Amino acid sequence: MELLPEGQNNSSNVTLDDQLLINKFSTLMTHYDRLNDKLSNLQQEKDSIDDITLELELIDEDELIDYLIGGISNPSSSNSDIIGDGCFVKLKQSKVMENLQLKSDNLSIEIDKINGNLSDLSNNLKNLKSTLYAKFGNAINLER
Repeated sequence: MELLPEGQNNSSNVTLDDQLLINKFSTLMTHYDRLNDKLSNLQQEKDSIDDITLELELIDEDELIDYLIGGISNPSSSNSDIIGDGCFVKLKQSKVMENLQLKSDNLSIEIDKINGNLSDLSNNLKNLKSTLYAKFGNAINLER
């Protein structure tokens, strides 16, 4: 909370509807930030899968490769720790490539969906900003 400069009075009258718009803006902004974080994590995961796929292309198709089934990677860990139940199985390179391609395709679909949601949220935030700035001018700060 910032105080107004000495001698300056706050002449804005905040109605219940105004407060609801401010709350909605805050909620949408939080949702936007969380979706951005999720998008970043998904893009990193897709990039990792793409890198692994390129490396696996150099291996013979009949060679057996350790492949993790189950288990959940810890997104907050910098070294991709696996948490939860899971096990490694030996699969042929071609089967691993199929599985990775399927996972990459699913990630692409989810990334596109999140990008669409972010676009919608961005438009809603712009509309709310313009409405609130029109009413309150410099008396409100909706910037980061």
